[in-house]
Amino acid sequence: MTPALQTNNPEWISPVMTPALETNNPGATLSIASAETIGSGTAARTSIPFARLARHLALTVGAQAAILGLGTVSGVLSARLLGPAGRGELAALIIWPTTLVFLCAVGVNQAIVFHTGQRRHGYAEIFTSSTLIGIGQSILVLAVGAVVLPLALKHYSSHVRLLSFAFLASAPVIMLGGQPANLLQGKLEMFWFNLVRTIAPGFYALGIVLLLALHKSSLSGVVASQIIGVALAALVGYALLINRGGLHFSWQPRACKDLLGYGIRSHLSSVSYFFNQRVDQLILSVLVPPRDLGLYVVAVTVSTMVTVVPQAAGMVTLANGSNADPDSTRKMIGHSFRVLVAWLVSACAILYVICPWLILRVFGADFAPSVAACRVLLVGTVALGLNQMLYDGARALDHPALPSYAEGVSMAVTAGVLLLLVPRISFMGAAIASSLAYTCSLVLMLFLCQRRLNIRFWELIGFRNSNSPILVLER
Repeated sequence: MTPALQTNNPEWISPVMTPALETNNPGATLSIASAETIGSGTAARTSIPFARLARHLALTVGAQAAILGLGTVSGVLSARLLGPAGRGELAALIIWPTTLVFLCAVGVNQAIVFHTGQRRHGYAEIFTSSTLIGIGQSILVLAVGAVVLPLALKHYSSHVRLLSFAFLASAPVIMLGGQPANLLQGKLEMFWFNLVRTIAPGFYALGIVLLLALHKSSLSGVVASQIIGVALAALVGYALLINRGGLHFSWQPRACKDLLGYGIRSHLSSVSYFFNQRVDQLILSVLVPPRDLGLYVVAVTVSTMVTVVPQAAGMVTLANGSNADPDSTRKMIGHSFRVLVAWLVSACAILYVICPWLILRVFGADFAPSVAACRVLLVGTVALGLNQMLYDGARALDHPALPSYAEGVSMAVTAGVLLLLVPRISFMGAAIASSLAYTCSLVLMLFLCQRRLNIRFWELIGFRNSNSPILVLER
């Protein structure tokens, strides 16, 4: 599972991330590799209609909307169930194990998608290598977590620390359980991919609803719902592989080497991206009371409600771009970028206006201080959403390390502003730092798109000069 923590709900993780492929020419097509079979040779190219890409878009946006809805429900209900302080404890005990899971993942999940789509190795070879890598990763997470958690959560109660260790124990399920979904994503089996990734948040939301119905304000029950949901998703994923005859072993050292090589390059950018999204909460969990952390988490939950479309765009761009030739992938990136600009600007403007009513009405008066932080975060959410798609576009073009340059600059901005402002203005400082960091990374990524990916800014926004054929559709 790609531990790309869903930005709207930081307590659970899900596998990774569509281009809006609108066109006035219904016969337009993209050149894409056939996804019906996976062999060990070079991918055979065929012509795929925009209708199939649009279908992938609809499926992934629908699933992402469902995940967003479930995340919002679980976020609202857990806040009401636990209150600001309990909500802060929940965020703290979950974020440290998931951070360790992410750091040890070394980008293998994106590598599974890319190599499955490129047919550089057989299906069984990719499954075998990724499973063995996942076992090693799990052992590392458990060992490091046993040392880190007591130190990171020393200011919390023994009950909170115990629950964090319980969640840490589920790391093997998290790391191995998402790999079947990544294999399905690489094969462009987007229906089953999206089904698997909705199971964990679905069960989590159901568990919290049951706790509310039983009038049990139980932090243990909330964490148990999270763990059971992840395990259920893993079971369904492996059952789908068994049903498709894909669950067998075939060791190929080169496949393992290629997965790790691509994954490490991709992970450079993912680590920076992750810390830009999560370092604020990590620092707040250490420096501020649980109540302030709970208020900030609600602000993040509301401000990132609009990222459903960018997340889906990134997932489909990575999956389809990994099966396509470079020019076709650039077209997908351009179409996606233009639609995302329109979506993010309009949606964030609306949310900026209604967020006071929304937070007070949905979360309750105790969370009123979250409004100001949410409005600051919305400014950066536009840049965050555009980056999500551009990063996966770079990975689809076999430049998995490229986003690390943008995120490296962004991480420096985040760290500097956090250290400057959090001691002075608490979680509001974290909101300012996040928005500045997202904006800086977008500016640099646009520059890198032109220099390294041969995608110029005016082409991304829909203009094209006579010397650039990149966005001319095939007929």
